[in-house]
Amino acid sequence: MKVSLIQMRVKDGDVKANMAAGLTKVRDVAPRTDLIVLPELWTTGYNIHAIKKYNETLEEGWSIKAVEGIAHEYGVYVLSSVPLRDEGKLYDSAVLIGPEGIVGVYKKIHLFRPYSEDKIFAKGDALGLFETSIAKVGVAICYDLRFPELFRLLAMGGAEIILVPASWGAPRALQWRTLLRARAAENELFMVGVNRFGRSEVTGEEYLGDSAIYDPFGFELVHSEGSEEVITAEINLRAIQEVRRKLPLWEDRRKDKYGVWSVWGIKD
Repeated sequence: MKVSLIQMRVKDGDVKANMAAGLTKVRDVAPRTDLIVLPELWTTGYNIHAIKKYNETLEEGWSIKAVEGIAHEYGVYVLSSVPLRDEGKLYDSAVLIGPEGIVGVYKKIHLFRPYSEDKIFAKGDALGLFETSIAKVGVAICYDLRFPELFRLLAMGGAEIILVPASWGAPRALQWRTLLRARAAENELFMVGVNRFGRSEVTGEEYLGDSAIYDPFGFELVHSEGSEEVITAEINLRAIQEVRRKLPLWEDRRKDKYGVWSVWGIKD
């Protein structure tokens, strides 16, 4: 299947411009791909006023409905990260949308305190693991990447590809690339990281993009340059079993010494 990464310049607070740019890119690539991933909070950025004014619900989400229309028209899956309102709380979320409508919602579990996310959003408490017609998809958001336990649980739950929309600042760019590669290799699955591009006056940081896809061995399949662009790679999920046959780390794990159990019902 083909996976497309939309690396775009997110303008904090300029929802109209972000929407126009993002939806244009989604519609342009939709006819020739199977899965599209947008960066974290692509509609609002980190502008608190925009987040409070332009957050969405699943029932009344204006960007969600727009993406849903494109997904239905072209038979494509899209992961869209937006501020979501649910039961009076705001969440930094990622909504997986397919030809059939909303497939699932992930609410960011780990909030990045240097950006004051903990003062804006509530913490999610559910695993992002979804069945689709193209793959079993895991979802995490940005800062989640630093917590390997989450990715091990997604892999144990059967995830074949994990999508990570992000707003990952340039001072930590090396860690972004390193952690994406590590999560792919240690879990022997595909990792997809999609980062925003440009400067944020809110956070005071530059965003280099560095959007990329890594295969189950940790090899880079595609990597963006430092610009606004859409990149696409073709992946073959059969590579997961091939890698796991050549390097049987799942069989060699000492589960008797470090068994894992979680409230999400995934057991080792």
